[in-house]
Amino acid sequence: MNVFLTMDYEVFFGEKSGSVDKCMIEPTDQLLKIAKANNFHFTFFWDIGHLLALEAKVSAFPELSKDIEAIIAQVKEMIAYGHAVDLHIHPHWEKAEYTNTGWQMNLDQHYKLSDFPQEERLAIFAKYKNRLEEITGIQTQVFRAGGWCIQPFADFKALFEEFEMKIDSSVMPGVMWVSPQYNIDFLSVKTSEPYTFSHDVCKLEESGEYTEYPIACRKYSPLFFWKLYVLGRLFPEQHKMWGDGNFIAQPGGKKEMLTKGKIHHVSTDGYFASELQSSYSAYAKNGGENMVVIGHPKSLTKFSLKEIDRFTARNKENIRFMTLKDCL
Repeated sequence: MNVFLTMDYEVFFGEKSGSVDKCMIEPTDQLLKIAKANNFHFTFFWDIGHLLALEAKVSAFPELSKDIEAIIAQVKEMIAYGHAVDLHIHPHWEKAEYTNTGWQMNLDQHYKLSDFPQEERLAIFAKYKNRLEEITGIQTQVFRAGGWCIQPFADFKALFEEFEMKIDSSVMPGVMWVSPQYNIDFLSVKTSEPYTFSHDVCKLEESGEYTEYPIACRKYSPLFFWKLYVLGRLFPEQHKMWGDGNFIAQPGGKKEMLTKGKIHHVSTDGYFASELQSSYSAYAKNGGENMVVIGHPKSLTKFSLKEIDRFTARNKENIRFMTLKDCL
C-alpha cells in the first residue's frame, strides 16, 4: 500500500493565531527528525499566504523578520531532506491585520478562495504559487484548498488550467460541513482511492484532467472522543497540543462528537494518531492501495509524535511512504 503522510504547515485562525515557533518550527523539527530516522518523506502543504502577510507587515513591525527567516530556513531544510512542499491557500490573509497584540483575522466572507471575485482569485493564486516556487526552487502542481473548500470547482478550474495544477488533495469522502466559514459537501464521494475529474471534484471522469487523492476518513465512535478529552485532562504533558493558538470556534461540535461520534479524517494530530495502525490495517484488509493521512504540526502532541514514529518504523517493509509529488 502507498501511504501519504501530509501536513498542513500553518498557524491557527481563531482568536489567537499562536506563535510561529510553537505552531510551526518546533513541532516540524520533531517531524523532520522522525522522517530522517525512519527514512520517509512528508508532503507539507504550506500556507504561503501567512508568509506573504508577514512580509507585508515587517517594515512596520521589524520583530516579524525572525519569523520570516525561521519559516524560510525550515522550508529549505524540508526541500534539502527530500520532502515535498506544495500549495495550500488560506486567502483570509489578504484581509488579516497585525497589531502589537498579534494577528486579527477577518474570516467572514474571506475564508474561502471562492469568497473572492474571479480576478482576485487569479491574482491570489498567482502571487501565492509564485512566492512558494521562488523559495523552494521547484514547480508545484499539487494543491490542497484551505479548509478543504474546493467547491464549487468551477471557481478553481480556470486556476488549475492557468497554473498547470495536476493533483488535488482536499476531498474528505463522506463529510459535509457547513458553517459561516466552511462549505463542503463530499457526501457523494464513496472512495478513498485516487480518481480523475475535470469539472466536479466529486465526480469521477475516466479521462479527467486532474487527479484527486482523497484524504482517508473513517467513523470515530463517541467512546474515542471521550478518551481523547479524558486523557487530555489526566495526562496533559503527553496530550497538550504543541501549538499555542486557538481553532476557529465551532459551537456544538464537541457535544455532537461525544454523543454521536463523527466521520473524521485519518490523522496524525493528537490522540487521532493512536488510530494510524488500525486505519491502515482496515484499509489493507479491504484491498485499499492508497491512504492519504492529514496532520498539522500545530496540533501535534508528544503522544502523537511517538505514534508517528512507531507507525513509520513498524511499517518500513510493508508500506511505501510516498509524497504526492511522487505521483506526478
